[in-house]
Amino acid sequence: MGVTTDLRSRLGMPAVRAPLPVACALSSLFADGGLPRGRTVACTGDAALSAALALSAAATRAGSWLAVVGVPQLGVGAALESGVAIERLVLAQPPTTSREWVTTVAALVEGFEVLVVAPPASLTEHDARRLQSRIVARQSVLVVVHVPVPPSVVVGSGVGHRTGSGASRVFSADLDVHANTESWSGIERGGSHITQRTVHLRVGGRRAPLSREATLDWSCLNDQPVS
Repeated sequence: MGVTTDLRSRLGMPAVRAPLPVACALSSLFADGGLPRGRTVACTGDAALSAALALSAAATRAGSWLAVVGVPQLGVGAALESGVAIERLVLAQPPTTSREWVTTVAALVEGFEVLVVAPPASLTEHDARRLQSRIVARQSVLVVVHVPVPPSVVVGSGVGHRTGSGASRVFSADLDVHANTESWSGIERGGSHITQRTVHLRVGGRRAPLSREATLDWSCLNDQPVS
């Protein structure tokens, strides 16, 4: 390991650091047992945002700072329920023009180890590659959330804040995390309080040697020890 680290240093490459921790229930989904640094993770499915928070939560409890950029659906309450240490959480809503959004995210990369982002439709592949280069250099983790575009919003119309799978896929993801809700408990028979959510996760991608899957009780994740 020492020889490899020295060689990377001589070549001007960032030294490989230990992955960011995740809850024990999630660690088996990753070859390194956690979120590999310098990588881009794409979250898709109806539980994409919940998955992004769940993947980030243990790192914040271990001391890392989390920046969430351009995700208007996310509130502090949702982050708290996901187990995120909210004293290390910053929510940012930059303008949706590509240049201003990129400038904001690029600045945040310098001080945050985890960034959860929902990019605007105007983001170009060139700007996405620039941001990913910064992520690699800083050994941070970029989590890109695929936020569905409401049917009433037409991408390219120039109206409002638009994010969606088309905008998100300008990033070249190293890992793909697909999260779908399988069942809810607590709302049957007229109940008004959700007590359990079961989510199926599948992790694959070009940096994953093989696809891994698990079905988890989402409500218990924030009580899990860190791997």
